[in-house]
Amino acid sequence: MSLLLGGYFTYTRLQDAEHSLLERGQLLARLIASSSEFGFITNNSELLKDLSKGPLLEQDVSDILFLDGKYELILRSAEFPINLQIASGQTYKQSEYWYFTQPIVTTGIPFLDNAEFQESEQIVETIGWVVVVISESRKVQQEEQIFIANTLLLLLGSVFTFFLAQRFGKRISLPILELTQIMEKIQAGQYDARITNTYTGEFNSLAIGLNNLADTVHKSIKNQESKIELATRKLQFTLHHLEQQNSALATARKRADEANKAKDDFLARMSHELRTPLTSVVGFSKLLKQSPCTQEQLEHIRIINQTSQMLLSIIDDILDFSKLQQNAITIEHIPFNLENLIYDVMEMQAPQAHDKGLELIAHLPETERLEVIGDPTRLRQIISNILSNAVKFTERGSVETYLHIKHLNKQQSLFTLKVIDTGIGIPQKQLEQLFKAFMQADTSITRRFGGSGLGLVIAKKLTELMGGKLSMSSEESQGTTLTLDLPLKTNAHANTITNSSTKVHTSTMYYEENPSLRTAISSILKRQTSEVITLKSIEEIKLIAENNSVIISIPANPEKQIVLLKAIREISPHCAKLILLSPNCTNLPVTNNITILNKPVRPSRIHQAIQLTTCLEATNSKPHLTMKTIKVVVAEDNEFNSILIKNILNSFNIQSFTATTGLEAIKLVEEEKPDIVLMDAHMPIMDGFEATKYIKEKWPSLPIIALTANIIESEHIALYKAGVSKVLLKPINDSQLFETINALTTNVLQVDQHITQATDITKYDIHPQQLEQELQSLSKRLQTAFQKQQINAISEINHQIAGIAGLYELPEIECCVTSLQELIVQSSADWSSIWKVIWRLKRILDSKD
Repeated sequence: MSLLLGGYFTYTRLQDAEHSLLERGQLLARLIASSSEFGFITNNSELLKDLSKGPLLEQDVSDILFLDGKYELILRSAEFPINLQIASGQTYKQSEYWYFTQPIVTTGIPFLDNAEFQESEQIVETIGWVVVVISESRKVQQEEQIFIANTLLLLLGSVFTFFLAQRFGKRISLPILELTQIMEKIQAGQYDARITNTYTGEFNSLAIGLNNLADTVHKSIKNQESKIELATRKLQFTLHHLEQQNSALATARKRADEANKAKDDFLARMSHELRTPLTSVVGFSKLLKQSPCTQEQLEHIRIINQTSQMLLSIIDDILDFSKLQQNAITIEHIPFNLENLIYDVMEMQAPQAHDKGLELIAHLPETERLEVIGDPTRLRQIISNILSNAVKFTERGSVETYLHIKHLNKQQSLFTLKVIDTGIGIPQKQLEQLFKAFMQADTSITRRFGGSGLGLVIAKKLTELMGGKLSMSSEESQGTTLTLDLPLKTNAHANTITNSSTKVHTSTMYYEENPSLRTAISSILKRQTSEVITLKSIEEIKLIAENNSVIISIPANPEKQIVLLKAIREISPHCAKLILLSPNCTNLPVTNNITILNKPVRPSRIHQAIQLTTCLEATNSKPHLTMKTIKVVVAEDNEFNSILIKNILNSFNIQSFTATTGLEAIKLVEEEKPDIVLMDAHMPIMDGFEATKYIKEKWPSLPIIALTANIIESEHIALYKAGVSKVLLKPINDSQLFETINALTTNVLQVDQHITQATDITKYDIHPQQLEQELQSLSKRLQTAFQKQQINAISEINHQIAGIAGLYELPEIECCVTSLQELIVQSSADWSSIWKVIWRLKRILDSKD
């Protein structure tokens, strides 16, 4: 308080000194200005000197200046340098002097004594200026005196305050310090410490209470010590015994962990080593099947291919199980379409199901948005395991897939997928062990159906990693239901384009024998066409089929197929258009008015077939129709691959422009203004990632489809982050490529549905011999690069071969280029191992000749 008050009073007194100086200077200037009027009018310099003599006697008045109306100096009292700033009534400071300026004005002389005759307005004229210059020296002296006096007062006040605070502080702090010291001694174990001094008031009561507390604690601790000592002797004996047991358990656990790790390492290593040659076996069996063979040889090839695929499936399960055991699997979060994924899995299982006469049926909510964010690869693996088991253990009937959606909030929904089969069923007591590794419901199942017993274990662990739940219910001989509950984020920003979004204004007749499949397909048709007439017998088809469009679903049962195919041959000439939903039939009639769709049929393909039917009723044009010319830029560094892609696009009447680098692709996009871009991921100069980023920055609405042979999810994620709209894997499925282009260009194309699942290169004017020649040429270039030990050239040529192997589905060559790529990316080149892979590739290519 002393400091605050002293500071305040010092500040106010200093301000008063300055105000006093300013007021005195302004007063002097006004007085001299008013007295100088007559001297200025009469030009009497002596009178002006006399006026300035009095003020100059003041100690701090340094100079008085008289200026005329034009600011020219008339008279000055001193000779030191000055800097004048003339303005009416201005006060300012220059260096150590204050300048007070006052105008000298004429006020006029009253000539009449009577106020009534005085003029109301007097004319005021400035005839000169008076400048009073006052030094700050006197003010500075005053300030020093004020500062010294106040400082002394502050020091005295502070000393007095400190003395009072110390005196009162000791009376409070000393007892507290002593009480604290005694408490610390008691806490440290000195239980005999006591307070001996006496205090006044509450401090004395606190001291007595602390002494009593110390006595109580001392007695209690002595009792506890005696009890603890007795219990400690007992515990020491027990601990010694437990230590011996723990040591034995630790040794046993260490051995078990080492054995388990060795088992996992062995399984992973052996599975990988077995998978490589098995992939070659599968590839060579496909090549062997394409060569001239007898019926017996074809049967042998079929058995080789089937057993190889079975063995590959088992090895893949072991690899995944080993990764799950080591927590080496991470879940990705990328956008994908759940409906497409489910149909992808069903199409993979369709051949096996149809061979057994089973119907695969999907009940999906078409009104819901099925664009989600998650791990499509792992989810595909889960659903594939579930459907594969359902097909494997079902001898007759059907396998039905139901999808239900429960919206949890705006960002997330719970997707429930149920797979119901009419198979052998599982006894209730054996349900639990199905989710244990290498376990099946019955030992005879392995002998009868095969399998590793890991499928459901892997599916359940992957489901749990995604935050979901996998459960099973079954009755023996009644079938099994597997339920997958999975929370997934909905992709609200996805630009969902569906072929079934626009109704076709036509009447469609549909025949299906299976009630459940009839309900599923009828539901799709009702959303796609203006009228659906459901037929329940072959006789109805014969009666009303003439000159109408009919959709007929051919059953998977071979016996029923024979009867229905006979009726189809009879009615097909009389139908305007006939759409056949076919399983694995090979003896179907082929005429211009018949469109064949492979089961299971996606809603988009049904819609395209109906649209095409509507167009063909009015015209007999080419099978591939375009409502608008589509322009596509194809970025592919391998000329051979780009020829195939261009021919595929030409078959759909799609105009294409080819580029071999990312820079060329950007230039073509700028020049041609295409509707879509097909982008290879890896190209020289500028790869597909950089080119995609540049294109999306400049043309954000232009869709880009990435083409890659790499199945690694991290690359797919990087492509989506770069801005691609869809990632398609090589080899290219021509129908899938067309559907993707059609969807991303807002369905401006229509196409004939006689499109196969796999791309046949011969129908695009590329002979297998040309493919072999291209691969041989690249192989020779690879050998030359190896001889010169040019690792960059080897990497570039290897990428070329990888692109061709992926595009034309050559798994045995893909194995070689993958092994070579692993060797190339190593920090130091292992030329011996590189040559072994190059030589293995050469032998494979030579064997094809």
